[in-house]
Order: sequence, then C-alpha cells, then structure tokens
Amino acid sequence: MPNRRIEDSAKLIAIRLLERGRDTRPEIAKLCDLSLRTLGRTTRRFCTTGSVAKAAAIGRGRPLVLHNRDSAYLLKLAKHNPCYFLDEYQQFLDRYRHMPVHISTVHRAFERAGLRVKRVQRMASEIDPLAESHFINRISHYPAHYLVALDEMSKDDRTYARLWGRSPQGERTEVYYPFVRKRRFTGIGALALDVGMIASRVIEGSADRETFIEFLRDDVVRLGID
Repeated sequence: MPNRRIEDSAKLIAIRLLERGRDTRPEIAKLCDLSLRTLGRTTRRFCTTGSVAKAAAIGRGRPLVLHNRDSAYLLKLAKHNPCYFLDEYQQFLDRYRHMPVHISTVHRAFERAGLRVKRVQRMASEIDPLAESHFINRISHYPAHYLVALDEMSKDDRTYARLWGRSPQGERTEVYYPFVRKRRFTGIGALALDVGMIASRVIEGSADRETFIEFLRDDVVRLGID
C-alpha cells in the first residue's frame, strides 16, 4: 500500500471495532482501508498514549537564528522607540548582542511576536499624567451638565488629503493633492450636554492662548451674563 495520509477518525473507528470484538483484524483493516501493519501500530499507540494521533515532530524546520533573549531585546527596543527602521534594529543586534543577522530575520522575529507596521499616532510630549489625574479628580465633583467642552480645529487646502489607498501590486498609489496650504482657517467651539453647540468662532490663521481667552470672555462667559 503506498504512503498516504490516514485520518485519525478512521483509526479511531478501527480501535472501536477492535474493542467491540465482533470482527477480525483483517476484516477491520479492510473496512477502514488500513493495512494490518498500520492497524497494529495504531493499536500499540492507542494502548501506550491513549490517542491514535501521531506525536508532533520536535525540531522540525530550520533552527531560529535569534534566541528568546535576542527576540526579547528586540521587543524592548520596539517598545522604547517603535519608529526604528529594520536596519537600525539590525545595527543594535550587531553592536550590543553580537548577532549579525539579516533584515528579514528581524522582520520575521517581529511577525512571530505579533508586531505589525501601523501608522504612528503622535502624542504630545508635554502630557503630564499626574496633572491629568488631578484634573479628572477635580471635574468629577461637578455634574455633567455643569461642564462645557472647548476644542479647536483647523482646515486648509491640504486637510482632506487621504494617506492610504489601493493599487495593483508593483504600482504606486498616486493621487494629486495640493501641496500649498494657502489660506488656513481655525474653528473654536463650546459644547454643552443636552444643549449642543453654545458658542463658536472661526478665524483666519492659527489659534493661540490669547484667542482662547478672548473666546471664553466674549463668547462663552457672556452667555451666562446675558
């Protein structure tokens, strides 16, 4: 009988027929489309391990170039600065771990760890977690309808340019967008719960601290006075 893959379900049926004891081994082998030698090996494996499935092969494939500690070092570097290029990770491994590996090895190590290339979300470096927690603790003492949320947004001729697109493999995704900002407008708004937008202002250019204070004094606070 040529070498072929035999499903574990067929082997399990053969074991059950043997346990029932009504059929002979040649009859069971013919019913399950097994050879007598395969039936014998399956029976011994089931008696030894309690399963008809073969044990998973150990050490199959090429050994990994990077060991666990080297991969952990790469993950620490990626956590410290996720914007490194692959050749920079390669240089770190060569300089500090004495592991001259290829760029594709570094890429596969990140893939096995579940890291993917994503668009960077820029966060303000001036963020103070302690001050943020104090602020949240302070405003939590007020009812939600007492609070007014203020924010600003800007628009120019480059605002609606999309940064992701699709194209056939091997071709660039080319879309023509203006590269000159031209006139820039900034909108400032105040939003209250159950009321909606209570004040807004649009200016040409960018908003600064003085603009916000003027908006609060002349547009928002005056609503309470009136």
